[in-house]
Amino acid sequence: MTIRTTPAGVLGAFLLTLLALFLAPPAQAGDPLTEKSAGRKYALESKAATAKAGESICVTAEINDAGNQAGKLRARKSCESLGSWETFTLHTNDNGSRAALRSEANGLYVSAEFHDAGSHKGMLRARQAGSIGNWERFELKHHEGEWYSLTYNFSEGGSSENYYVSAEINSTGSDEGLLRARASAKNAPGSWELFKLRKIPSPSEPPTPTFPTPARNINVLTWNACGNNSSCDMYDYSVDDFTEAIATRAVEAKAGVILLQEFCEKLAKPLEQKLEAKLNSGADAWDVRFAPIQYRIGKGGKEDHWAQKSCAKNRGAYGVAIAVPAENTWYKALELESPESDTRAIERRTALCAAVQSWAVMACTAHFSTGGYDSKGKPYDDPERDVQQRQATDLAAMVDGYPGYRPVFGGDLNATPTVTPKHSTVPVLQPLYQKFKECDPTNTVTAGNSKLDYLFAPNTATWAPCHVGGTVGPSDHKPVWGTVTLPAR
Repeated sequence: MTIRTTPAGVLGAFLLTLLALFLAPPAQAGDPLTEKSAGRKYALESKAATAKAGESICVTAEINDAGNQAGKLRARKSCESLGSWETFTLHTNDNGSRAALRSEANGLYVSAEFHDAGSHKGMLRARQAGSIGNWERFELKHHEGEWYSLTYNFSEGGSSENYYVSAEINSTGSDEGLLRARASAKNAPGSWELFKLRKIPSPSEPPTPTFPTPARNINVLTWNACGNNSSCDMYDYSVDDFTEAIATRAVEAKAGVILLQEFCEKLAKPLEQKLEAKLNSGADAWDVRFAPIQYRIGKGGKEDHWAQKSCAKNRGAYGVAIAVPAENTWYKALELESPESDTRAIERRTALCAAVQSWAVMACTAHFSTGGYDSKGKPYDDPERDVQQRQATDLAAMVDGYPGYRPVFGGDLNATPTVTPKHSTVPVLQPLYQKFKECDPTNTVTAGNSKLDYLFAPNTATWAPCHVGGTVGPSDHKPVWGTVTLPAR
């Protein structure tokens, strides 16, 4: 809250300030529809503000400001004490050509306000709740070392102009360090226009699992829910219908763990609530988490940066999700090695793990890159399937890399049990079959004419029985579920 005073109003301003502090809302916890994500998070450091202050200075979203000041971005906070106001995620709906910034504090995209006047023209504000539009798209371009510019294209009335985002470090008061898209991009950027994306580390180690652990039966369900594919019925479902479809299959499977692929981020919280309503009479029994598929953005720096692929219908990012018991406190996105191309954008695939401490179980869901060629001979992302095999190798190591935890995992792996890479005689999924036991040894078809969906557990476990849904629909994949028995340890 900003209070402007005259010399005669100092006492009144002081009293108003005390009142403002007393009445000010607490720091917001973020949008519950977006805070379930395990995607990459960044702080944005300003080169000019850092040089002026003599310490690293990061950008803050002023979400407690009012009116057309709400959510404005300012370079003003030490990068050594970051909170949700200084935390952003990157998102793209054009395969990584441009990115939108989304504030973790309020779950809103950052817009360039070109209809504001004077010193606020082009001001950046975290205020867009809808889908990413032209006002929210910025090009990230590498310039030197770890420093990048953010370029915004303003097009209106037949004219078009590119502007760098500047940090107004010489402004005063509540506008000091204000971020504005206002410097012409026809010239090279100066220090005011340079920013560093500082990756905020995710939690590294899960809590120590319970030991000893008795033998346990766990019902596990995996399903590619086809949430962002317009050829699937699920694509056009309402949020309630979408979550109902998953919960219905969870009831059939009596599921205790649910692995989902082709899922939209903002459906995580509604799914959690739906599962609790249908399986637990509304009790707080489930935790649903999400991890995004990504595109590389702003090539050329020391470290690659990644923007989350967007779902249609303003449903947040696109990726995988996992539902586990509510006791879960640790979850982590495991980014899988993915194909690369200098000529076209390729998705970086992901896995997501969540720890169930009392079970000593690490539950993980995964979605591999698409391999081979389509019916017209056009290559998918990994036509020779060499990367798919590396993804299988990496996944086998990742899920088994948490001491004391037993991995229970699966998903849409986009490969049949016997398909081999072009330059190998070893099947794509052999690294998984070597270390783990698969639910369905009969290799029942799960999508099209192929088995693509899997459930795995340690070799010391047993699966009985294993089910595959009888028909495809409303997704283009059948659900797979089974009961795994883990021995005592």
